[in-house]
Amino acid sequence: MKKIAWTLACLFVFCSCARKPAYPEARLDGQDVRIVLSGLREKTPEFFTFRAGDTAINYFVVKVGGDVQSYFDACAKCYPKKLGYRLERGRLVCRACDVHYGIEDLKDGIGSCYPIRLPGRIDGTAYVISRNDILAGGRYF
Repeated sequence: MKKIAWTLACLFVFCSCARKPAYPEARLDGQDVRIVLSGLREKTPEFFTFRAGDTAINYFVVKVGGDVQSYFDACAKCYPKKLGYRLERGRLVCRACDVHYGIEDLKDGIGSCYPIRLPGRIDGTAYVISRNDILAGGRYF
C-alpha cells in the first residue's frame, strides 16, 4: 500500500511540475503592455502571458528595492522544454532543471539557466513593455 501511495504522490508532483504554466494576460495599450506598479509586490514575480496567434509567450515582472525588471519565463538552456520558472520559498526555480536563484540576483544574469531579460521601463504609474520586445522572444515558446 505504501508503494502505491508513494508512486501516486510522485506521479502527482511530476505531472503538476511538467505542464507549461498559464498566466493572465496583461493589459495591452496600443503597442505596449502596461502593468500597474502598485499591483507589484516586492521580490514577488508577477507572471503574465502574451498571446500571439497560437503562441503563448510567458514573462514575469518583479520589483526589487524599488527597481522593476522583466524577464521571459524561459532561459537559453532549458527553453526547449517550455516549462519556465516557479517561485519557491522566495527563490526563482527552473521547472526543467531545478536550479534556484535569489530574486535579488536576477540582475547579475550569470549562468546558463538565468531568465532571459525582457526590456521594459517605468512610465508614471505603470511598467511598460513593448509588444515588439515581447514578440521578439516568441522563439522561446
